[in-house]
Amino acid sequence: MSEQPTTIEIATAEFQAGATAILRSWSALKTAVESEWGGVASKEKAEFLRSHIFEAFDYKKGKASIDMYELEDNLAIYLEEEFSIVVEDESEKEVARLITEMFDQCGNGNFTLAREVVAKANAAAQANTKKAMVQSNGELDEDSDDEMDASPTTNSAQDYAGEYLFGAPAGQAQRVSKGPVRQLGEAAPANAQPEVDDDGFTTVPTKGRRR
Repeated sequence: MSEQPTTIEIATAEFQAGATAILRSWSALKTAVESEWGGVASKEKAEFLRSHIFEAFDYKKGKASIDMYELEDNLAIYLEEEFSIVVEDESEKEVARLITEMFDQCGNGNFTLAREVVAKANAAAQANTKKAMVQSNGELDEDSDDEMDASPTTNSAQDYAGEYLFGAPAGQAQRVSKGPVRQLGEAAPANAQPEVDDDGFTTVPTKGRRR
């Protein structure tokens, strides 16, 4: 695909829509949020993760503030420390690769990859909706099937990027704007107080593993 004339605003919208689709399609994150492995704030933690990816990959800064390998490490550590899961399938590598590659491409006016991942995420969401309707109603009538097929499968990039990843966090009618529990890549507080059980033993917190 030939590169197109673009602006920072257009590139940002296309990149952020693609990054949103990638995170929505990341099974490790999706399962962690839906299972509330990060507690009642699981959806909010997913939003924080995306917001800091957006901050790290900002065309107004000229270049990304982290590279693919740093993003890969930060993603794995964030899921381990905020959702208590270790990504064993190394899917964080593919997520980091796609995001960094897409950032470069969108910055050059090539939106092919970004639009492909959004289309795939929309198709998967539509398929899941149909499956849920069949499971709840026993069958999907022709009228509802036609209506679903006729509905738009994609929104504008800006609208898509503005949607919540996995639905609104509990008690949130609008996007949260406060800082995260801990920002992506930020070290855990050094002055955290150790927990002591009834027998007087100190509980040692699990550290993030990286190679």
